[in-house]
Amino acid sequence: MIFSKQCSRGTGGGKASCAQALPFFGNFWKRNENMEQSAGRLRQSTIPLYRQILEGIKQKIEAGELKTGDKLPSEQELMEHYRVSRRTVRTAVDELCSQGCLVRKQGKGTFVSKPKLHRKIVNVLSFQEACEKCGMRPAHRLLACAVRMATPEEQQQLSLGGGARVLHTQRVLTADGEPVMVENAVYPYETYSFLQKEDLNGPLYPLLREKGLCPAGTRTCHLEMVRADAGNARLLAVPEGEPLFEMRSCLTLEDGTPVTVSDNFIVASRYAFDIP
Repeated sequence: MIFSKQCSRGTGGGKASCAQALPFFGNFWKRNENMEQSAGRLRQSTIPLYRQILEGIKQKIEAGELKTGDKLPSEQELMEHYRVSRRTVRTAVDELCSQGCLVRKQGKGTFVSKPKLHRKIVNVLSFQEACEKCGMRPAHRLLACAVRMATPEEQQQLSLGGGARVLHTQRVLTADGEPVMVENAVYPYETYSFLQKEDLNGPLYPLLREKGLCPAGTRTCHLEMVRADAGNARLLAVPEGEPLFEMRSCLTLEDGTPVTVSDNFIVASRYAFDIP
């Protein structure tokens, strides 16, 4: 959806019709074609101007009037429509970008971004369940599955003795066909060796649940912001240096027995963690 300032005129020199030439504000101008009245309404409210513009755009996204991938008007066009300063428009758009509602693409403009996956940071929720909860289609792609010796840190986290082996898997997880996570998971080999014979290009929790080994709790969870290195950038189809969440955690059974330690890299623009 691209904003255009040109208005088509009906036959016979009738009034300009902006409903199609201005799709972003089409519904607004059907009700009120006077831009001065639009600006006046903003100024009659005690709510800051940038916040009113922000909420107006957000409501259009939530109502489906603006869809994923739709292009917003330029700063100049928004300024002219609302009769506000560039700073006011930029503040509104900047905040919508920081909230993940909009995304700027260099040289192209500002667009409605894809919805984020939401999950509570303390809950043990599988990627499959998180996607389904957000109305997205999950997929899993196995990159590697190998047996190796546990590192000292893994021995401590998984309550393993010296010389113990672990099963290390790496997968790329996608939502609606777009990569959102590189999953690196390590399991105690003696208990989870059966995973080598399973198809890991699909949800893992059902396989673990069948064996009574599905995670039910979190022993540790560490979350921080990092930049995508060349390897993760390639796997996640993002530019090198793109902000990522790095989530390191240890999941356990109900009795506290460690199931897995993981080190996952998540595209920050596609994920949101909710703290209860």
